[in-house]
Amino acid sequence: MHIRDLIVERLGVATVQVDQSVSDTLAKINETGYRCIPVVDNDDAYKGMIYKVDLLSYLYEEKGDGEKPIDFLLEHQDIYLKEDASFLSALLKIKALPFVSIVRDGKLLGILTHNKIESVFEDAFGLKTGGINITLASTEARGMIRKLTTTLKDENIEGMLTLDNGSALARRVVITLEDGKSDEEMIKMRERLEKHGFRILQMQRIEPK
Repeated sequence: MHIRDLIVERLGVATVQVDQSVSDTLAKINETGYRCIPVVDNDDAYKGMIYKVDLLSYLYEEKGDGEKPIDFLLEHQDIYLKEDASFLSALLKIKALPFVSIVRDGKLLGILTHNKIESVFEDAFGLKTGGINITLASTEARGMIRKLTTTLKDENIEGMLTLDNGSALARRVVITLEDGKSDEEMIKMRERLEKHGFRILQMQRIEPK
């Protein structure tokens, strides 16, 4: 899975120029309400990120010059992704950042935010469509997914997320099935899963987000 479809496009991204002053940049960040925004040059080439806290620290704690260009306060100049980067690469890169800049041929194409990353997991959990959400476990880690899908072969699976990957002893799976079942049908489905060796940790109906 590539991140291209998750990007906040360039036109929707607030930026500042690398030669803007500290005071003007702080005013721009205050206007946007963000704590950090990308920095570009006159050709829209990505130059790094600027944090509100660094601007405030320089101006008020260090009594710095508000007319000085912000280039000396930039961070993460070398931290960015290309649009064909994998979702896993993005997940690892964004962990300690408010967002990751996406660059094409050196120029800012857009940004990837935590909200966009979370939307992928919401989809995996089936939260967008709603349904019957089940967390279950099995001591038979190897072949568990095949066994589970065989047990649920007549159900429409809206989302699935596996946990405890790498464990040879046990694994948990969060699965969301299409709703439309009565309480009695849910009880029967639970009994069927338990009969095939799955331990139900949680089962509930969820509304579409």
